[in-house]
Amino acid sequence: MKERLSSRAKKISPSVTLAINAKAKQMTASGVDVISFGVGEPDFDTPAHIRQAGIDAINSGFTRYTAAAGIAELKQAICAKFERDNGLTYTPDQIVVSNGAKHSLYNALQVLVEDGDEVLIPVPYWVSYTEMVKLAGATPVFVETTEANDFKLRVADLEAAVTNKTRVLMLNSPSNPTGIVYGKDELKAIAEFCLKHNLFVISDEIYEELVYDGAKHYSIATVEPKMQDMAVIVNGMSKAYAMT
Repeated sequence: MKERLSSRAKKISPSVTLAINAKAKQMTASGVDVISFGVGEPDFDTPAHIRQAGIDAINSGFTRYTAAAGIAELKQAICAKFERDNGLTYTPDQIVVSNGAKHSLYNALQVLVEDGDEVLIPVPYWVSYTEMVKLAGATPVFVETTEANDFKLRVADLEAAVTNKTRVLMLNSPSNPTGIVYGKDELKAIAEFCLKHNLFVISDEIYEELVYDGAKHYSIATVEPKMQDMAVIVNGMSKAYAMT
């Protein structure tokens, strides 16, 4: 049968992460001692009380359709989490629950960019950012970082990359793959840049709880309140609670 894939689908590449993971599993099955740097999975089990809550929900018949954006109780709990952990005040109608953080990133790009728009992506970056940007019809624009600067964005580099087509900055702190964590002053400077150019920030904060050596996670919307209307904060359960 003649290939009928859309031109949009042909633009994207398979996940390198999943390819590495599949190769590592294949080698392990062949008896090779492998340390995999593919899929980012915690080395602990999902906490017992979470596993039990899932079992209880199934046993009580909680298996029917729910609201597409998440059940009210969960959205209220997420609002409480933002208030408690991040000092951010949201209402349930500002919360959207998805099938994982990757789904949220995809959804955010779908609603924030048009064909031909540009999205700033710091380098190094998580491999799926570029493909999701392409699927949304936008163009990824890479902003290089350096080891000398701890792989952190500098406003001067952002200014050099921004154009009248730029709509979104992808921000990932704590970062995959570098592990860097932006400080308050660094986020404040990035926020001021985004406000100056009227850019939305998609802030991928999935590694919020995985910080070490005295580092502290801050959300860009926490350090600059004006960003609360310009930031889509993405978080989830996979990393902190081993629910991959």
